[in-house]
Amino acid sequence: MELKKYIGLTLVALMLSSAVAYGQKITIRLADKAYHDFSYHEAIDLYLYAHEREPDNIYIIRRLADSYRNIGNTEEVENWLSKIIEMGEEHPEDLFNYSMALKSNGKYDDAENYLKEFAELRPEDGRVNLEQSLLDYINFLLQDSSRYVVESVPFNTKGADWGPTFYNNQIVYVSTGNPEESRDIKYNWDQLPFLDMWAVDVDEYGNYSDPYIFSNDLKTSFHDGPATFDVMANRMYFNSNRSTKSTKGKNEENNLQIFIADYENGSWVQKGGFKYNNERENYRHPSVSAKGDVLYFSSDRPGGKGANDIWWCRKINGEWSEPVNLEEINTEGDEVYPFIAADGVLYFASNGHGGMGGLDLYMALPDRGVFSDMENMGWPVNSPSDDFGLVLDEVGMKGYFSSDRPGGLGHDDIYKIEILYIPVQISGLVRDRINTYELEGAKVALLDENMDTVEVAYSKEDGEFIFKAFKQRNYKLVVSKDEYITTEKEVSTYNKLPNEKIQVEIFIEMDFSLMDRPDKLEPLSLERVDGEELQIIQIEHISYGFDSDVILPESGIILDKVADMIEQYPDLEIIIESHTDSKGSDEYNLRLSKRRAASAYKYLTGKGVRAEAIEYSGYGETRLLNHCDDNVECNDEEHALNRRSIIKVVRRGKYQQGRSTRSLFYF
Repeated sequence: MELKKYIGLTLVALMLSSAVAYGQKITIRLADKAYHDFSYHEAIDLYLYAHEREPDNIYIIRRLADSYRNIGNTEEVENWLSKIIEMGEEHPEDLFNYSMALKSNGKYDDAENYLKEFAELRPEDGRVNLEQSLLDYINFLLQDSSRYVVESVPFNTKGADWGPTFYNNQIVYVSTGNPEESRDIKYNWDQLPFLDMWAVDVDEYGNYSDPYIFSNDLKTSFHDGPATFDVMANRMYFNSNRSTKSTKGKNEENNLQIFIADYENGSWVQKGGFKYNNERENYRHPSVSAKGDVLYFSSDRPGGKGANDIWWCRKINGEWSEPVNLEEINTEGDEVYPFIAADGVLYFASNGHGGMGGLDLYMALPDRGVFSDMENMGWPVNSPSDDFGLVLDEVGMKGYFSSDRPGGLGHDDIYKIEILYIPVQISGLVRDRINTYELEGAKVALLDENMDTVEVAYSKEDGEFIFKAFKQRNYKLVVSKDEYITTEKEVSTYNKLPNEKIQVEIFIEMDFSLMDRPDKLEPLSLERVDGEELQIIQIEHISYGFDSDVILPESGIILDKVADMIEQYPDLEIIIESHTDSKGSDEYNLRLSKRRAASAYKYLTGKGVRAEAIEYSGYGETRLLNHCDDNVECNDEEHALNRRSIIKVVRRGKYQQGRSTRSLFYF
């Protein structure tokens, strides 16, 4: 009997054990299904139940960490990944994710240590390129918070509010509304109502109206938004998963697509989907250029570098070209929420370029068809939490972005941003107007719009100077040097790119009236022309009207003075050189310059100057002072430098030093 009882109990135990094991498999299977259906809250509950029965099951622990990461709970990600590391079962990706969680939780010292450990295992991974010196990088991002003013907007709710964009006098954004007031079916991913497109009106004083549904014609029971607008074409590109045939709450509806709507007769009318939509892939976060001819978006389509990459395509003959991967900015991580600003700068969010934690906002500057010089926007735009979805106005100094940082009203909140200053550089050369050589030691003062001196520099040996300045300002450069006429030049930094270097050339002219020349007319400079010594005694400039060779009254006064000098010193001669800018054809400019030189010649001979004492030439646009040739776009001020007629009073023959007490020459 005892033996039979023992055997019976053993069989019962085996059956119970088998049932428990089978039940555990069912639990994990259900948890996995919820995980793949993006129902992460449900998956977490099931995995936690399974973990109680198998506390050392690495698969369950890793799935818990992944589920918490997908809903943005970095504290729990840190908790569960630490268990894997303590058990010695970590994979390289676990180390990376653990480092990111530590960073999002503000534990930068520990984050750097684990990131270095990951980098040793995966040195080729592009996500660690900027983070090798994480602490220094974080300190760098924190150092200049004075650039920005960031504040929450009054239309945030306790739900999720994000993805703002400008449309006329409205801010259009996506929102779940207040989840406590909504009876809508909840989205499994975050247990919030599905997203709708909302809007607020903004008046001239920056006041907001009450929020309202942006377009009831486009509203569905699925996710709708965010959007971007081609204002010129009255067209909107927006996200939705309305095209699927599944019911709400199923996994198939989670793949977002890009749709198009046109504004017709006072309402928005859907015009179909983006050409490359594929319901097996996500196409989201569209941003269209100001001209409506380039579309940027984020997608997990094949051929990318990471989980989500930024792609772009161009509209050609009314059709969108094949999407191109932005390889220069994409990483093995996520690059999402692109925004192409009016000035061509691309703003985007990424967790693959380092940063303060979670998604950080970056800007990339356009450079000959590619984006370069990526820059993290720093604190307080970025934080240890997710910061994303930046948009700026046409000027590029005010806008909005989204964040789930602590202190907000809901899950995600919208923040207003004002950029107080954007750095640019003003770099220039100081040259002698006549001989065009660079001048060292010229004093260059940078003045602001109030005529206050911002900074003073002195030109280097090569004539160069450089100033740090700010975008959207008007400046004046004042250049002075001994025995030269003080010269001013206005420089505008409006509509320049961040960190752009603005190149200027400033030509200054000797102040001959200040030079104490003795009666023997010591040369200002010496030249050699066709092997012959030439002493430059005096230099004058005369001007003409536009497209004219008529001697103006003010030019006549200068020529009269030259004629008097020749009469007083018969051994002197005159050389007339006339030059034009590059506007017009080469042939026309050459003819015009020769006519102008001939007009000066005729004027002087009419004043009694011997014809044989005058040499005149027209050079057209063959001797430009600056870079403004036919292939370069220049403003009128830059072209004006090249429109000049020079009157040189010269003496031929080798100069015999000692003719006077003066020994200073000007070249």
